[in-house]
Amino acid sequence: MGLSRRAFAVGAAAHCLPAHAAATGFAANFDGAVLFDQSGRRFSFAPLAGKVLLVNFVYTGCSTICPIQTHALAEVQRALPATARRGIHFVSVSLDPLSDTPAALEAFALRMGANLARWSFVTGRPADIDRIAQALRLFRGTDAKRPDDHATSLWAVDANGRLIQRYAGNPPEQTRLVRELSELMTMQDASARP
Repeated sequence: MGLSRRAFAVGAAAHCLPAHAAATGFAANFDGAVLFDQSGRRFSFAPLAGKVLLVNFVYTGCSTICPIQTHALAEVQRALPATARRGIHFVSVSLDPLSDTPAALEAFALRMGANLARWSFVTGRPADIDRIAQALRLFRGTDAKRPDDHATSLWAVDANGRLIQRYAGNPPEQTRLVRELSELMTMQDASARP
């Protein structure tokens, strides 16, 4: 059964961002942040405009959910049809910028089987990462932030930068993700045709 635009809209309404973030686009939560990818290059969402994004948040030192989720997402990435895969980019943002250097992120990504041509592992200044985590409400409390205490959600963002769906990420529903990300690409391609 196909996923309609209405189904995506309903899902987005049920699991949406704070109102200010939904109005300005998902990437607005990262505005002003100094971020770097796994190669040590400056990272920005701007070059990913026009792509469907799947965003999650990780600790590479996590021994429970993060490696399982990342490995499952690598399987999702491989299972996407080639036509959809070209227009979809995964972004994993570290919530432990003091430990998760670009080199640590790259080693983690390769260990998990990620295709880094279409997946960015991102770190940044601690103050910026804290601000992003607060904006997206990634921690349950205000106490010390631990790897086992952050939201495991997956955030699907359309080619226009709008949050389409927030998925449960523990564990990821791999078949659903492959199907719905592929359908989102199909809908995007159809709407782009004259």
